[in-house]
Amino acid sequence: MKHEGPAKGVQTKFDFSAARPRPFLSSLPAKIDSYEEGVARFFRWRTGLDYYAAMDQIVDFVLTTRRICVVDLLCDTATFSLRLAGRKGFQGKVYAFDDNITLLERARQRARYLNLDQIAEFRQYEPQRWAVADGFAEIAVSIFDLHRHDATKYLSEAYRILAPEGYLLLAEVLEPGTAWNRLRWIWSRLQLRFIQKNIEEARGAYFDREAMIRMVFEAGFRQVIIQGLQSPASPHRGVFSLVAATK
Repeated sequence: MKHEGPAKGVQTKFDFSAARPRPFLSSLPAKIDSYEEGVARFFRWRTGLDYYAAMDQIVDFVLTTRRICVVDLLCDTATFSLRLAGRKGFQGKVYAFDDNITLLERARQRARYLNLDQIAEFRQYEPQRWAVADGFAEIAVSIFDLHRHDATKYLSEAYRILAPEGYLLLAEVLEPGTAWNRLRWIWSRLQLRFIQKNIEEARGAYFDREAMIRMVFEAGFRQVIIQGLQSPASPHRGVFSLVAATK
């Protein structure tokens, strides 16, 4: 897929306003849709890829594993979970987590509307721990989320919830460790912090290919395969990639 970098010029601020709390569910659909549009725009700015096309590629990858107990480690807009649940080739169940109760409520509404509520189950996420038993999942999927967490703890917890021979699928930007890329990322952090006012993303920690492989093996996984979803524009640009690890 051809890489499309960020548009030139001053970066506009993305709308990441907080979702409304539970008492305002009567006006929920428009609010969440606006949030999802902001997520999609930010995803394109950060990765150069279309948000929905990328989700479908991740769904395709999960289907090839033929695993039926899937844990979505952070569902956010629920786009991945619902697209997977709606695929005719999927014969399993998705357990999707998030710490935002409003997003979870909207995800449940969408699942009921699409008649997928028996296939996709949405649960509250508690910090640093998923409320499932050891060895529960056949495949755990993390989409554009690892960079917001302590990677060692995150990978260790993902390892815990996976069954033997289970898969961890990380969809994340791998940043090359070149001096030019480090300078470019400093500029991107300034944009995120002061223009977009997105402090959480400005604090994000990204890794290069070698560091990612090392961390995954140190967490206990025994095999790692990496597939880029785009061709890098240059050796100094990050690539949104799928990192598949086997327990």
